[in-house]
Amino acid sequence: MTLKTGVLKYNLQLEDGERLGYLDDPPPLPEGMLQNPIIIYLYSAIDAFFHGRAGVFVDTNTFIYYDHANRNRRVAPDLYVALGVDADSIRRRNGYLIWEVGKPPDFVIEVASSSTARNDLTAKRELYARIGVGEYWRFDPSGGDLYGVPLIGEILVDGGYRPLTTHTGSSGELWAHSPTLGLDFYWESDTDRLQVLDPSENRFFRSYLELTESDEALRDLEAENHALREQLRRLSQDR
Repeated sequence: MTLKTGVLKYNLQLEDGERLGYLDDPPPLPEGMLQNPIIIYLYSAIDAFFHGRAGVFVDTNTFIYYDHANRNRRVAPDLYVALGVDADSIRRRNGYLIWEVGKPPDFVIEVASSSTARNDLTAKRELYARIGVGEYWRFDPSGGDLYGVPLIGEILVDGGYRPLTTHTGSSGELWAHSPTLGLDFYWESDTDRLQVLDPSENRFFRSYLELTESDEALRDLEAENHALREQLRRLSQDR
């Protein structure tokens, strides 16, 4: 079976004779400008959660090579995580070579775009299952127009993916728990925003913009306190 979506090509020899997988990845897509802020937030949140823990590799839009005999067979998830690996050696070799790392990534998430959604739902999903990615997540910033649902996580069971339990809140928000990462992923229906929650501390990870705004607010508050202290000092001197 040969599948084509735009400029994507698939070519992985399966045991039953069907062909699936990548010969090569396409050039960057225009939708990247919409996807990148989401991917950057996910990376910063997950990387912060695992900060200081040995053996964790987190990366975005870099190649996973899955065929020792053919380096053209590769795939680039929007974000992926591997646990119990030598992260430094992976970065030094500038590629995730499954046969050298010793295992596939444990977690992958794709962010939908109009040009990649069909591929994420079909060829990539089958490929991730075939190479043994333990959890496959998909987030649709359009609210479900591209994937059919805004947010879904799946876990690999007996060579195929089964959906993780998704919860729905009173305001239409969705969330699900990743047992692999130990994190919750939330979709807010009113903003189409994806957030990452650390359930052990019941706190959401903030984006760089939110952290910057918080820092600015703190600096403004410190400046205001300093001005008040100076005013009190002058008043005490005038007495």
